[in-house]
Amino acid sequence: MIYRFQFGFLVFLLSGLLVLSFGSDSRARPEFAAMEEKECSFCHLDPAGGGPRNAVGQVYEDNYFEFPEDFDPEAIMEEAEEVRQRLTTAVNIRTAYIKTVHVDLEGRARANCTSCHSAVDSFLLMQGELTVNAQASDKLRLTLSNNMGATLNMFATVDAIPKHLYVKVGQFRIPFGLKQRDHNILVRQGYNLGSHKRDVGVEVGGTYGKLFYNAAVFNGNRSAGQAVDTNQDKGWTATAGGTLGPLRGGVSFLLDRPLDREMTAGAFLTAVHKNLTLEGEFNFRGSFGDDESIGFSDDDITSKGYYFGAKYRVIPELMLSGRYGLFDSDRTLKGDGRQRVTLAAQYIFMDNGSLELFYWLNIANDDRDEAIADRQLEGIDQLILMSHFWF
Repeated sequence: MIYRFQFGFLVFLLSGLLVLSFGSDSRARPEFAAMEEKECSFCHLDPAGGGPRNAVGQVYEDNYFEFPEDFDPEAIMEEAEEVRQRLTTAVNIRTAYIKTVHVDLEGRARANCTSCHSAVDSFLLMQGELTVNAQASDKLRLTLSNNMGATLNMFATVDAIPKHLYVKVGQFRIPFGLKQRDHNILVRQGYNLGSHKRDVGVEVGGTYGKLFYNAAVFNGNRSAGQAVDTNQDKGWTATAGGTLGPLRGGVSFLLDRPLDREMTAGAFLTAVHKNLTLEGEFNFRGSFGDDESIGFSDDDITSKGYYFGAKYRVIPELMLSGRYGLFDSDRTLKGDGRQRVTLAAQYIFMDNGSLELFYWLNIANDDRDEAIADRQLEGIDQLILMSHFWF
């Protein structure tokens, strides 16, 4: 196992040097809010954060995620007000090459972004997303995004009380825990809360001083417009947290009813010090019948998972990161836990383009049982080189 890790790290390091020899993504990162001590709406069109940036956020991105010394956000926003009622568009194109450590020539299984087993090497179109925002009035904005033919977001946002209260109606990503764009986080995938999941409902949220909050009610079937709603009881979620200096943390709670009542709860924390960011999230779930009360004891918890990681911005154009994740889908079964270490480097080589390098160390479970092999990562490592272009 140690040999595999050393080999994987060496491959990652050498590949990173190759990326640098050739020379960002406008992601919404929780550490930016903590670093600048601002709410998400300070830089984003969506008051909940994520997606296209407003005029202030565009300056922040163009300056490699720092504000210029003489920057005046009020003047920028006044200029933007003159063209407020207009359409804004954003395009994201992401292509990846997945290289597996071991190629299965017999099975010919096709590699994909969540593959765990041996597979042939593959080029993949990971993202081809077009987002359109229409500012219909001072308080109403319409958002539509489509990724390679599939509708992701389709909602209207009303700024009922600017900064303090927004209302979102339509199809959107369920708000829960840390806002992440990476859909490969094991615990998020396990709880069907990955960044690519959407549902139809109503969300409200906002900020008050150093506090942030949101709540949503939705169908509960996670397939949004792709299937008929089968959850007659609906689902709901709520998040509350706050910012204290370089720390930003909170708790989330989700109650759903696909069959029995299911409770998912989580706690998250982000800490920022200069160019270093630490983040982590712990989630657990329990299932309860109609005649059972919802509890948080050890006997009530059926599954759990967590992840923690670090990001370091070496220079404005280069970020290195690492993350460890574990997901135990059934605490009554021994040896079904999944573990993954993800190492990543992102290099912005032009204003609207970046190269991203990922190394997945899928850790094999020593207690693995062939009877539950489909629940485990077999320890087959992957190297992923990704190009990303946006405007």
